[in-house]
Amino acid sequence: MISEVYFTNMTSNNPNDSLLLKLERLYERTGFSFLISENDKVAIKTHFGEIGNTGYIQPQYARKIVDALKKLNSKPFLTDTNTLYHAKRDNSVDHLETATKHGFTYSVINAPVIIADGLTGCSDVEVEINKKLFNKVKIAKDIYDSDAMIVISHVKGHILAGFGGALKNLAMGCASRRGKIHQHKIAAPFISKIACLACNVCIDACPENAITVDTHAHINYEKCIGCNDCIGACPKNAIKLNKINSEEFIESMMEYAYGSVKDKDDKVLYINFLTDIAPDCDCNPYSDRPIVRDIGILASYDPVAIDKASYDLINKELGLIDSALESNHEEGADKFKGVWRNIDGHMQIDFAQQLNMGTKDYKIVEI
Repeated sequence: MISEVYFTNMTSNNPNDSLLLKLERLYERTGFSFLISENDKVAIKTHFGEIGNTGYIQPQYARKIVDALKKLNSKPFLTDTNTLYHAKRDNSVDHLETATKHGFTYSVINAPVIIADGLTGCSDVEVEINKKLFNKVKIAKDIYDSDAMIVISHVKGHILAGFGGALKNLAMGCASRRGKIHQHKIAAPFISKIACLACNVCIDACPENAITVDTHAHINYEKCIGCNDCIGACPKNAIKLNKINSEEFIESMMEYAYGSVKDKDDKVLYINFLTDIAPDCDCNPYSDRPIVRDIGILASYDPVAIDKASYDLINKELGLIDSALESNHEEGADKFKGVWRNIDGHMQIDFAQQLNMGTKDYKIVEI
C-alpha cells in the first residue's frame, strides 16, 4: 500500500502564501482534526534547541498547530524529553528555561510546555514490545499518557544515525532519559591505540568521567553511556564508532520508535521541516551552515514514508559548497553519507518498515 505524503514548497511571494499559512493549509489537508475529540490531550512533540543552536523549528509554526487544535476544544501542549548528555536540557528546570529563551512561551505558542519525563528524566512507562533487542522500552510518561500526538521534526544530519527526521524524533525524543541510556549503551565507541596521542582532550569531553589516559586513552564501558561526545572532540580521529554497534544502535532506536506510538491508535501525525538542513543535530550548541537549500514542509500519517520522502527530496538537491559535505554534492547523491560516510541513514527507514511502522512506498501530494 502506498502512503500519501503532503508537501508544500518554500515559495512565498504574497501575503496569502506565507509559510505560516502554507503550514496551516498543509495541516488542514491531512484531516487530522477529524481524529481529535473534545478534551483530548494532544502532545506536540518538538525540539526546543540547545542553547547556542538556531536551527530548531521556530515557535510561530507550533502556534499555528496549537490554534487549530484549540478550535476543537482539545488540550494541546508542547513537549520534549530531557537529554542524555549534560548541558542545558538534561533536567526540566534548565530545559524549560532553554525553551523560554528560544521563544516557547505561552504568549507565543498559546499552550503550556511540559517536559514529558519529569524533573530528572525518570518519569516513564515501560511499554512491552517483545522485539529483537528489547522486550520493553522506557517511554516518557506524559507522552505515553497523551491521547494523540503531532510530531514536528527538523530534518538534518546526525553523527550516530546518519540523519534525523520523524523516526529519530520518536525514538530518542519520546524516550525518557533512562530510555536514552538504554539505547545508547549499544553505541559505545572504541579507541585506536595507534592513532591516540594521549592528549587528554577526550577526558574533558566525557560527561561521565568514563575515560582515563596513560600511554593512550581507555574507556570504562561500565561508566560509558554511549553519547559519543568524545568522537567529535578527538583531534586525531582516534575514537571511532563501532560499525556493528552502530547498526545495532539504529535498530534499537527503531524499536524505541515503535514503542513510542504502539498504544496511540494511529492518532499520530508527522510534520517534517526541510529547512536549515544542517549536518548535525539541534542538540549541538551551534548551528552549522545547511548542506542543501531549503525545500519545504511535509506531512503524513506514516513516519517511514515521510522520512523516505524527506531523504529523497534532499538527495535530489545540489549540495552546497563550503558546507560540511565532504562528497556527494551532485544531484541524486546521498547527502547525509557525504557528511557521515560510515553511517547509512537508510537503515532506520529499513528497520522501521520491518517493524511494520509504515512503508517506503509513497506518493507526494503537493498542496
